[in-house]
Amino acid sequence: MVTNISGVVLAGGENKRFPSLKAFIEIGGQTIIDRNLHLLAGFFDEIIISTNQPDIYFPKAEILIGDVLTEKGPATGILSCLLNCRNDRAFFVACDMPFVKEELIALITSYPEDYDAVVPLYLGRPQPLAALYHKRIVPMLEKSISNGVKSLAAILKTINVRYVEEELVQQADSAGLSFININTPEDLLYIDNRH
Repeated sequence: MVTNISGVVLAGGENKRFPSLKAFIEIGGQTIIDRNLHLLAGFFDEIIISTNQPDIYFPKAEILIGDVLTEKGPATGILSCLLNCRNDRAFFVACDMPFVKEELIALITSYPEDYDAVVPLYLGRPQPLAALYHKRIVPMLEKSISNGVKSLAAILKTINVRYVEEELVQQADSAGLSFININTPEDLLYIDNRH
């Protein structure tokens, strides 16, 4: 159990391309939110859901954190949780990512506190929605969001990031299942056809 890192499920998305809340999609008889909460509970002693719909997620976790700014998006969710979590660092995963591997979390959380963020690379691209962030980035997040910069890819360029090499990431998750996310009904159909 990691006692100096919080675990967060980002469930504050606007869900525009899917007809129901993606967190409650069932895969293998279990909702994605339950899968991710169970996964994080195996690592961290503080588990948080980032959401602006506390009435829906209330039964799922003791700690629910809403956005501290009106601008929507994962950057605002990350900012809000870093401001309010009890630890200096938090590992974040999106609520529409059903296959995050334990080995990947163990790898990402093994890095020291020297970095503002620890972000895995997969297929040559940063994967900022399965990553570790430090509270020291709060001022930079606030500044970026208030200046209209909400893209995590753009924000990562302004902080000290440790990118986890793809070779190491593939040792933890050879098929890259951790980075599959469900945005549309077609994505879900594709996953259902593979399982």
